[in-house]
Amino acid sequence: MTRAMARLIQALRNLNRAIESVLNPVAMVLMVLMLFSVVWGVFTRLAGISAPWTDKMMLILLPTLAFVVAPIAYRRSANVALDLLRDTLPPRARNIHGLVMHLAILVMLLIGLDLTLRKVGIDPAPLSALIKGLTGLDLSVVRPFAPPIRIPVLNIEWRYVYQVMPVCIALMILGNFELILRHVLAIFDPDLSLARPVRSLEESESKLWD
Repeated sequence: MTRAMARLIQALRNLNRAIESVLNPVAMVLMVLMLFSVVWGVFTRLAGISAPWTDKMMLILLPTLAFVVAPIAYRRSANVALDLLRDTLPPRARNIHGLVMHLAILVMLLIGLDLTLRKVGIDPAPLSALIKGLTGLDLSVVRPFAPPIRIPVLNIEWRYVYQVMPVCIALMILGNFELILRHVLAIFDPDLSLARPVRSLEESESKLWD
């Protein structure tokens, strides 16, 4: 059982690392564009030049960057977290605690995926049925977002910007599956390398190549 689980974790790990290799340069480009927009916006204000597009660009870049880095930060535990209770627990209880937390996060991610799909005009009926079965929450009453509202000045439809949300939440769910399986594996066999936290495992591997 642990061997089959380890193979599945390794496959998910390879997939998630490939996804990160794509998201990292995208995040870098977005940060450069944000920096340029901020600097140019400050310059135009000081110079008395009209450049309203800079504010609209920030409206797009800020949420887009947040969603692009979210799958990487979540998988590598680089997000802000309260870990005082977790660190005081013995190893097995710590992994049970982590498993429960990531299962709860999975439910929230599924709800987020459902709502963001509706935001871009897609009706995820099967996903809504799954969520209703798990939580009793009926999201089918939320109508898909259809009107083509455009961003002023840039004349871009908001739904094209919103598409980053369901895509990145789906990528977070892939990372969530890997983390859940790591905690399950650690409960049964904590000595396996794949049972270690993602960040510590991959940092130790990178040092071997330095």
